[in-house]
Amino acid sequence: MSELDARGLVRRDWEGAIDEAPEELRRLIVFQACDEWFAVPIETVREVHPLERVTRVPNAPAEVLGILNLRGRVLTLFDLAGALGIPPGGRPNTHAIVLEFGDPDLHIALAAQRIAQMRRVPATIIEPPPREGALEGVFELDGQVVGLLEVTRIFARALPEWGVRVEGQTTG
Repeated sequence: MSELDARGLVRRDWEGAIDEAPEELRRLIVFQACDEWFAVPIETVREVHPLERVTRVPNAPAEVLGILNLRGRVLTLFDLAGALGIPPGGRPNTHAIVLEFGDPDLHIALAAQRIAQMRRVPATIIEPPPREGALEGVFELDGQVVGLLEVTRIFARALPEWGVRVEGQTTG
């Protein structure tokens, strides 16, 4: 039964109502790369594809593993070890996470050792990263620390060269 105030109106517990509000959930693709766990927002992913034959590119930067053909499109495959300056993993890469930059002609993918799945993660558990860099934040999931990647930060130097605009600024 509801409580009435002096005017005969139903008294509402607004603090309790705030606690009952649905929590914002981030939809993330969780994956393992370089023997570490990472995530990217699902809206930055075009598709996830099993990794097939990768062709190495002579004199390519350390972060470029090579190129691969995906249904007639040539993709550049990036390794997070080279891109983030972390040690490479001991397990082989098995998947390519094809990224979405808003340009249908830009075919970029991240190499992953393992794809966990798409997960809905409460925004409240994502903490600020320990230092400035390619991470938007960190969180714990199933007992593992996961780094939430900010894809545009990983490729910040290359995006202007590719003609990609970031945060409303012209970069080309």
